Amino acid sequence: MSGDVQVRFCERPGVKFPRATHPNVYVRSKRAGHRVMAGLVRFIEGRLRLKVNAAKSAVARPEERHFLGFRLRRDPWNGTVEVLLSERSSKRIAQTIRSLTPRTWGNSLGACVEGLNEYLQGWIGFFWICTRVQSTLTHLDAHIRRRLRAILLRHWRRRRSIVRRLVRLGVKPEQARRAVYGDNRSWWKLSHSPAVDRALPTKYFAHHGLVSLVEVWRKHHVPARVIVPVQLGLDFG
Repeated sequence: MSGDVQVRFCERPGVKFPRATHPNVYVRSKRAGHRVMAGLVRFIEGRLRLKVNAAKSAVARPEERHFLGFRLRRDPWNGTVEVLLSERSSKRIAQTIRSLTPRTWGNSLGACVEGLNEYLQGWIGFFWICTRVQSTLTHLDAHIRRRLRAILLRHWRRRRSIVRRLVRLGVKPEQARRAVYGDNRSWWKLSHSPAVDRALPTKYFAHHGLVSLVEVWRKHHVPARVIVPVQLGLDFG
């Protein structure tokens, strides 16, 4: 059960409560959740004379509720609790990335990367505690690089200039011309073509200082070293 309880400061000196809290109460069954929630509402609104926000309160599974940007899930096999990104947090970072990498970006790539890094470092500094988020972060990194590729293609403007730059970055001339002039692709479709991916790989953006979310997350989740005992049988004759 999770809810939004508006709590005022206690009148007794020295005892204070936060202005607004979002407590989560975990029970074993849905039936117990309804029973506990009804009891808490009676206590808060009857005894404390405070207001419970019914729109933000619900009885649901932990992985369905947003709690400080996270979702909690219990592994049915080993009983461990997994920390996941909430749906709201996933949508919010996607919207922020779009706003930081607009199609009409008129400044340099370095300025765009600098703005991205400022946000991404703060974001991963908060969400690194997630335990099962590697695939999501890998997708976000790839999406960011694709948006940056689209910005670069738009900066290069003419298709002839794009072909020349792709060739300069190591793409074969025939492949570059086929990618740029074939099918009359838009900037967004062209940004994910094999020729552009080869010319502007992950290393290209890492060289320009782009933060990798999945790499930062991995540094915080380095698996512990396993020491395997070795038994030696010595024969002294």
